Amino acid sequence: MDSDKWVMSGITLRAPLKPIFTKPLERTDAEEEFSTTPTSAESRIPSRPVCPPAPKKRKPASSSRSTCQYRGVREFFNPPDLESIFIRRVEGA
Repeated sequence: MDSDKWVMSGITLRAPLKPIFTKPLERTDAEEEFSTTPTSAESRIPSRPVCPPAPKKRKPASSSRSTCQYRGVREFFNPPDLESIFIRRVEGA
């Protein structure tokens, strides 16, 4: 009868298990009643390593390099037929 199964609305249920009774363990006076935290050096959390210093800012370029080779005038590439590459589309409303 221990292996009897009950089926209710598609769910299989087993018969409840019988309780198990055991003898209580004998306590010795040497045992502590509560657990303790290990205190040895091996069980301690290691200290956090020191972070490296933050990166330093770079020095600005020397004054001889800071002068622009173009002397303040920049010319960008602008071919005359650039607009012929793009197709102009007009949306109808």
